[in-house]
Amino acid sequence: MATAADPQREECIRRLRHAGLRVTRPRLLVLQYFTETGGHHSVEEVGSGLAARGLRLGRASLYNVVHSLAAHGLLTVADLGPGRTLYELAERWHHHFVCRLCGRILDVPCLAGTQPCLRPPDFPGEVDEAQVILRGRCAECAARREASPAGAGRPGAPGRRERNDDGGRTARTVRSSR
Repeated sequence: MATAADPQREECIRRLRHAGLRVTRPRLLVLQYFTETGGHHSVEEVGSGLAARGLRLGRASLYNVVHSLAAHGLLTVADLGPGRTLYELAERWHHHFVCRLCGRILDVPCLAGTQPCLRPPDFPGEVDEAQVILRGRCAECAARREASPAGAGRPGAPGRRERNDDGGRTARTVRSSR
C-alpha cells in the first residue's frame, strides 16, 4: 500500500472526510484498493486483494466498510443483473457492457453523463437512477468468432458455449432450434 506522503493516500483521506466519514484504517484500505485497481470488484475480491498485500480485514468489517462507502457516494453498485454484487469507484456516471462469452465488463459512457439519464414519458413516480446493461460479444470474442471455422461461433450453432445473463458467472450450452 501507499506511504504516508503518498498523494493517492492523501486524496483518499480527503474524499473520506468530504463524504462526512471518519478516516479509519479499514475505510482507507478499501478506498485505496478501489483507487489503485480500478474496475468492478465483489467484496470477496477486495478481501482477497487486500490479503494478497498482507492486509487482512475481517469479513463483517469488509462488508460494513464497502456498504458504508457506497452509502456515502464513494463507491457505486455496478448493476449487472443477477449474480454477485460488484462495486466500483463512484466517479462518473456510466453504463456497462457485459460480454456473453468471456464475461468481460466494459464501462460505456452515458450520453447524458448524469443521473437519471433516462426518464420514461408520463411516469407517475420519481426516477433517481437508470442503469443500462448492454450485452453481446466484446471485440476480442467477436474477432475470435470471425476467425473460427464457419458456424463455430454463430449464434444458435449447436453445442456452442455461451455465457448466461448473470454477467458471465455461469455458462450454458446453446442448442439450435433449427
